[in-house]
Amino acid sequence: MFRSGTIAAENRKRVLELVGDPNIVVVATSIANVVYSGGYRSMGFDTDPGLKMAVVFNERKVVLVGPLADLWAARESCPGPFAYYGYGRFFFDHQNALNEGDVDFASFQDFDAALQAAIAALSNESTRIACDFLPTYSSTGFQADPDWIRRIFVRARSLKSASEIDVLRRATELTENAVSIALENARAGVAETDIAAEISATMVRSGLRPGFIVVTSGPRSAFADAFASSRKLVPGDLVRIDVGGTLNGYWSDTACSAVVGEPTPEVERVNHALMAGQAAALDAVFRRVSTEEVFNATTEAVRQAGLASYKRHHVGHGLGVESHEFPTICRDNSEGLIPGMVINVETPYYRAGWGGLMYEDTLLIGKSAVERLTALPNTLVRLPG
Repeated sequence: MFRSGTIAAENRKRVLELVGDPNIVVVATSIANVVYSGGYRSMGFDTDPGLKMAVVFNERKVVLVGPLADLWAARESCPGPFAYYGYGRFFFDHQNALNEGDVDFASFQDFDAALQAAIAALSNESTRIACDFLPTYSSTGFQADPDWIRRIFVRARSLKSASEIDVLRRATELTENAVSIALENARAGVAETDIAAEISATMVRSGLRPGFIVVTSGPRSAFADAFASSRKLVPGDLVRIDVGGTLNGYWSDTACSAVVGEPTPEVERVNHALMAGQAAALDAVFRRVSTEEVFNATTEAVRQAGLASYKRHHVGHGLGVESHEFPTICRDNSEGLIPGMVINVETPYYRAGWGGLMYEDTLLIGKSAVERLTALPNTLVRLPG
């Protein structure tokens, strides 16, 4: 069983090591950084665009700041002593639970008051305060440049611990299993929504939280990141599937392509080019070249294999507590592939009125080798017509 709170403790330690200042309090307020350093993702982030949470921490203590309604759900994710400063109005019959003594709880009228109290609990007049997102508050003594601490979080999150890698590996395995089960039952007459529903249900049963479930067919397969529709598959359709979900706050991201019945020569031609590009992307990563070189090798391979007009703004990205993290694999970004990074490489193609195809792999950059976490083959799946 994975304990997200335990992983979050490791993550906070990594951030503080990179900061290198023992007399500092770090304040994380973005959704990704709250999940990363707090180990808890509120369902409210999906229902309330204005929801505010924060994780305030130093070497000795951590305080989670959030809505009163999240108190006990957050407690479940965080082992050991737990400090939660809640705000707003919500009512639990929880006095007996609070009396158990391992929950440091306080309630406040609004987020700012709760945040200021959390910072005050961990600091004094000489403490340096580093906040990732909020502007400088004279009342809380924020001193550090937000861009600086944001860069610290980006660097910390880009290099995964063994515990994070275990979660990412498991999330990828469970996601591909859900896709495989759905493909076994996909055929002419089945609706996009039927396939998406089966993927989603399998993910939920396995403990994953579905994130994006892209199942598009026929001309709709040329839509980028579109919701599944009630359209039913017919012979000759292309089917593009791109799926991601979270396990304990960490994302999976995988994609595959299928055809209903036999592919046309044009489908074969395009698919051959994309498969060549995906193979080139994998080879470039295995050789540990820069992200810019991975991009150039991938796009050039697609063009040389028969799709001369192929263009992409990127061919991959980092993966972690966000589905797209540092580094972005694009022409204008030359970053080294460092052990501990988990990245995705992909070769999507969208032709309006015709359709689309896509392949995507998740890769772990290890100390001595690169490991492909995805296991589905990069080949066009044939569905019964």
